[in-house]
Amino acid sequence: MSKEMADALKKELDKISFEEIAGKNTSPDSVTTDLNLYDGRNTQFGYADISWSSTRPEVVSPSGFVMCGETEQTVTLTATFTYQDYPDLKGELTFTVTVPPSDGKDESAALDTNKIRIFIAGDSTACNYPHTGANNRYPQTGWGQVFGELFTDDVLVVNCARSGRSSKSFLREENYKFICDNIQKGDYLFIQFAHNDCKAEDVSRYTSPYDNSYQECIYKFIDTARSAGAYPVLCTSITRNLPLDTTLVPYGNALKQISEKEDIPLLDIYKITHGQLAEDGEEKHGLLHMRLNPHDERFTDNPEFKQSQYYESGGKDNTHLNINGARVIAKIAADELVRINHPLVKYLRK
Repeated sequence: MSKEMADALKKELDKISFEEIAGKNTSPDSVTTDLNLYDGRNTQFGYADISWSSTRPEVVSPSGFVMCGETEQTVTLTATFTYQDYPDLKGELTFTVTVPPSDGKDESAALDTNKIRIFIAGDSTACNYPHTGANNRYPQTGWGQVFGELFTDDVLVVNCARSGRSSKSFLREENYKFICDNIQKGDYLFIQFAHNDCKAEDVSRYTSPYDNSYQECIYKFIDTARSAGAYPVLCTSITRNLPLDTTLVPYGNALKQISEKEDIPLLDIYKITHGQLAEDGEEKHGLLHMRLNPHDERFTDNPEFKQSQYYESGGKDNTHLNINGARVIAKIAADELVRINHPLVKYLRK
């Protein structure tokens, strides 16, 4: 890292402030809210993933989940920033927060078991992002966040995808346990990982299709679905808006091999999006991603945009989707269901 870049990184980190743990603490048994920065942030260096280490990992997990107990607790955290466009760049910031006690009430809504349920296990390209409040990220949106818009009211999309996760790291976390505890006969489990699996510098997330570590993780998701009587669906990842980048290709090929061997439906989202990138070019295809101008006029029709962390700064992200792009990818996933004549097609809105 050059001295100029190191100095710029230090100034960036010095500007970051952390709030107390916010949100309603519904139960000592319930994972509650995230930190103000959570697991990603738009920066002058592009999009940064954030991982957490804590003096009290039973209170704040490495994924940024906060578990509120019966008493107030003080926790020291270290946020480690890694940058997708600068693999050699890394920054750390240590701070202390107060985790308030739970109010002892569990008001979490039970999942409707009378509907066709689609669980999504995936990464930041699929996950939900807040569009209101202190951590407002509008227009950043995962395709899983809007996938339910394409189905009739007979279908419930349960989006468990999380930013920064690989097939390996997701298996150690709360959202995977949630899937295991709730998925049942007749449900569907959509599985989409690769963007973070290919980060060889991070042993906690890295998997490889060449040594079968990626396939081993994918099979654990498949087994989770099948053991519950649910149906797995494999999804190749969306392409990055980088025409020469081929890092996702071997992961997609591995999924295709599993699909053929196990007779599991596969939605080849990478093939379609990379084809569109080749046809449209980087600038036009980038309209799907978080490449934003400050005060970007495309999104000012939503009043929440003015409260977003992206309103003043804009963005230069070639991986993550804006809300328009998320809806395009969700439609591609739905069209893939039609192409393979999947049973879920009959629940798509006309």
